[in-house]
Amino acid sequence: MSSDLVMDTCLLAGSIILKNGGETYRTEETMALIAVAAGMDDVNSSATPTSIILSFRCSGLDHTRMVRTPKRTTNLNKITLVNDVSRRFVSGKITLEQAYRRLREIDQEKPIYPKWMQHMAAAIASGSFAMLAGGTWFDLVPSALAGLIVNLSLEYLEQFVRMKFFTEFTAALLGGLFALLAVALFPQLHISIIIIGAMLPLFPGIAITNSLRDLLAGDLVAGVSRGVEAMLTAVSVAVATAIILWLR
Repeated sequence: MSSDLVMDTCLLAGSIILKNGGETYRTEETMALIAVAAGMDDVNSSATPTSIILSFRCSGLDHTRMVRTPKRTTNLNKITLVNDVSRRFVSGKITLEQAYRRLREIDQEKPIYPKWMQHMAAAIASGSFAMLAGGTWFDLVPSALAGLIVNLSLEYLEQFVRMKFFTEFTAALLGGLFALLAVALFPQLHISIIIIGAMLPLFPGIAITNSLRDLLAGDLVAGVSRGVEAMLTAVSVAVATAIILWLR
């Protein structure tokens, strides 16, 4: 098999997993399994939350390449599809060319759920969480609208600003300002409950989970970096919330 095609296939599979919310150890294992199944020797793979390095030996020559994944999102469906392609290739059900073409298709696929549905889900989750946190039925709609504003602001700002801390802080601040306005118009509302619900779309649940899984798997650098990323998100939300409560 062509060493270039093997390298392209492995790195594409790894980058799809990493930039869609997968763990670093899963990224490394997937690339290594594909390379070994393709007949490569001395396979070594390394991944961090922002980069992937793969090296192997083919016909007595060493090949090494690195790719960066600066933008990351959450799409567990793509991770499942890549795992399926990897298993099928390793078991010999498909060829390397077929695996590469399928990975290209997966990488270019649009999310299963459209943007409007994702925003509606964020609104429903925010309103529901406000109720679980002890809010009344009057707090449901304001919390849902605040969560919707947070999610919309986050998506819009990410198109222009690459600083994750700033985008999350601004989105949290806008959601908090809406909560402040709602309480000013309807004093019977509970601002603390509304803010709790509004910040739900920003909660770094997957980042925290992947950080712990990477640490348990022995990937200390990746685990610590993901933990720091989750901490920065929490700090941005906390600072925005403190500003809103101070303005009140």
